[in-house]
Amino acid sequence: MTFNKKEIIVVLLCLLIGQTALTQSIVISDFEMNKQEQEVFIDSLISSIQDHPVYLESLAIVGSSKASLDIAQSANKPQIQFQGNSRNSLKQKFNNPLSALTESSKDQHRADGSLIMQQSLFDPIIKEEISKQEYILQADYYNNQQKVSELTLDMAIACQDTAAYKIISDLIDISIDSHSQIVGRIKMRVESGRAAQAEMMRAEARLAEAQAKKMTIDLKLQSARAKFSQLIVDTKPCLKFLKVDSEQLINDSSKVRDAIEENYSIMKANELIKASERELEKAKAGFKPKINLELRGDRYDLTGDQNYDLYAGVNFNVDIYTGGKKKALVRLAEEQLNSSTLKKEILLKELKIKSEANLAGVGKQQRKISNI
Repeated sequence: MTFNKKEIIVVLLCLLIGQTALTQSIVISDFEMNKQEQEVFIDSLISSIQDHPVYLESLAIVGSSKASLDIAQSANKPQIQFQGNSRNSLKQKFNNPLSALTESSKDQHRADGSLIMQQSLFDPIIKEEISKQEYILQADYYNNQQKVSELTLDMAIACQDTAAYKIISDLIDISIDSHSQIVGRIKMRVESGRAAQAEMMRAEARLAEAQAKKMTIDLKLQSARAKFSQLIVDTKPCLKFLKVDSEQLINDSSKVRDAIEENYSIMKANELIKASERELEKAKAGFKPKINLELRGDRYDLTGDQNYDLYAGVNFNVDIYTGGKKKALVRLAEEQLNSSTLKKEILLKELKIKSEANLAGVGKQQRKISNI
């Protein structure tokens, strides 16, 4: 089942002004952009998308996700820090007078320093957090592509709308002229007694109907042009259709199902489900121990003798009791995973409803065309 723009125009004209207006043959090429016009429009469309706040916001979200991934990955790298402290003694008391002479001057003014390097040896929470952030980043890439697709579709539809309403408005003008001439001829026949007054009234009614439809279409044209100017800046509204290959139109239910699975919103939902799964594993990993390697050097009294300690060790940490926090984190992650899965199912249903409605519309339109 296929259809083209000529058939669409025929249907629109038949619905809007009746078959009596089809007194002139339709040349579809007159209503389509040529290659140069289409290239100019596409350049304007690309420029408008790149400057659109919706697209820029999606880019910012991708940048934020990249930063979050870098933060997660940094936990697997060596952590080096310097600690320093300085203190002044406010009061000293020594029971041994000899100690007062030898120790007092050392402790009155003192500055210590420590250089510490830590490396995680085993921490499943870090691994799961990195994996989760990778899935979130991929989901945001798909979100960016979905925003581009939505903006492209909105701008293309705005172009087609302005072109369609302008073309139909011009054709209605032709119909109004035709009806006006018919009214004039019938009026002459009525005045000469060769036609009944009822025929004159029917002709005037058809003229009035065409004029009313002209007003309706012009209002829709103004609305479409206003939307066009908001979406595509510094570009004149389309006067002709974008050239679309009818062979590329999807009107087969099996192909629609495949297209739904490849929809960027669905692919984003899949990545968010995977991210939620990793968040659940991260919450469960909270019950496991953490092992860190630590190298540390301490220098005592930086202004005095060069006394220092240098040592290495392995730290083993495991939480014994956290007041039920870790179990609550697992429950939270399970509910988030369930929510992500349900959101995908809701999105699938919405896409299927829209696609089936569009297919039904195409079939209905095709049947109308076959009856013309």
